[in-house]
Amino acid sequence: MRIAVALRSLARVATQPSLVVVKRGSMQIRALTTTAQRFSGVSSQLAECLDGEIRAEKELESQSLSQTSFPGFNISTNGAEVRLTKKHGNEDILVVFNVNHSVDVNEDGEGQVPEAAPVPVALPPFQVEITKGGERLCFHLELCEGENQQYDFAVEEFYIAPAAKANEEDVASHVYASSGQYIDSNLHDLLFVRYLEERGLDTHFCNTLVQYATHYEHSQYVGLLNKIKAFVSK
Repeated sequence: MRIAVALRSLARVATQPSLVVVKRGSMQIRALTTTAQRFSGVSSQLAECLDGEIRAEKELESQSLSQTSFPGFNISTNGAEVRLTKKHGNEDILVVFNVNHSVDVNEDGEGQVPEAAPVPVALPPFQVEITKGGERLCFHLELCEGENQQYDFAVEEFYIAPAAKANEEDVASHVYASSGQYIDSNLHDLLFVRYLEERGLDTHFCNTLVQYATHYEHSQYVGLLNKIKAFVSK
């Protein structure tokens, strides 16, 4: 199973070719033997190790991880990316997050192997786009842990951009975006809290997102191990 600190050992075996002395008249010539040195391949050992890792991760999943869903949202996935969509009146709401590098590694106690590997928790940053007419109101948010393992979000930046077109979702660099850290407290409460809560983006949504992302990231990790096993076993 994955743990915060991994110990690796590397064995290196040095081999020296044997020497053969060949006499030609009064002159001695040293020549290297051409006998092929045979090394045991690591692929079979790696495949066996991957088998054990996959079994351990699946056991962890069955014991500690549970799958969840987002009521009211349609869910679509593409590799590490997850998209949630729904309608709210005349608005189209899109939530996007990516589970790559979303599991934090606790570096405290570096060099020590914990007695039990903790269950990794995925906290991916996510983006919310609310499209109405030809424009979209966008928020970039970070998940943060509160009391009693409850989660909430903090707005990193927000802006208005033209509505996304087919196969063209990127926002032009000339679009102005403001930091969410410096905003009037009343505007913060109305725009970042109540406006988003009205659209189902609240602490309950954040807790669901963390649970879903943790399970999904874990399934992607197990899938990666299976792909590596298939690759080295070819």
